Amino acid sequence: MFIAANWKMNLDKFSISEFCKNLHNYKFSPKVEACIFPSMPYMDYLNNLIKNLPISVGGQNCHYKPDGPFTGEVSPKFLVDNGCEYVIIGHSERRINGNESNNEIKLRAQLAVNSKLKVILCVGENATDREKGHALKFIEKQLLECLPNDFKSLIVAYEPVWSIGTGRIPNAFDINEMHMHIKKIVLNKSNKKIKVLYGGSVNVENINSILKITNVDGVLVGGASLKVKDFLAIYSAAVKHLNSSL
Repeated sequence: MFIAANWKMNLDKFSISEFCKNLHNYKFSPKVEACIFPSMPYMDYLNNLIKNLPISVGGQNCHYKPDGPFTGEVSPKFLVDNGCEYVIIGHSERRINGNESNNEIKLRAQLAVNSKLKVILCVGENATDREKGHALKFIEKQLLECLPNDFKSLIVAYEPVWSIGTGRIPNAFDINEMHMHIKKIVLNKSNKKIKVLYGGSVNVENINSILKITNVDGVLVGGASLKVKDFLAIYSAAVKHLNSSL
């Protein structure tokens, strides 16, 4: 089970320090892996605060070149230098606001893999594709065009664009169907089994019902991960779910 906390462009140094104080009083489980993705300037700062905790630090994005004249971008080498273990590639906000194409995302994912980072590759359809019944085909196209050519392990995060920040999520049938679809596509293309996280308006109210859905291997959490109480409640729900399923 995997809990990924994407802080996006939130939490300054003081807020991160206060957040981490509470983490040291919590007993984490070896059964649930957690990774926090802070804003780029605070990766090393966060890593130093939680270095004795079983929580990884990740980057919210990386470039498709290891170095060069790319103002404002970050090399995957720099993420590794700052203690990052994971990187998010292809988040819908990057696709939309940064105009990142599927091909560019594939290049970013491949360089991240080559740089020994563990990739969380995001895919997700918009409301129109979902309403017209095109969601499965849309995600298949995204995956086939974004998957790196060579990887030992990969995590895919299914985040329907229409769900992010809206409070609306797909029903259990649709989530299970999509996660099963994603696993099948990746298995057929790469002969590898992967984990699939659900993301999009995940919170303390719906986490239990989401984790009960077949083929959900964890969650990618946005806004609900900014408060340590909510982050730990979501983590605890994952531990409880695993213990109850034994």
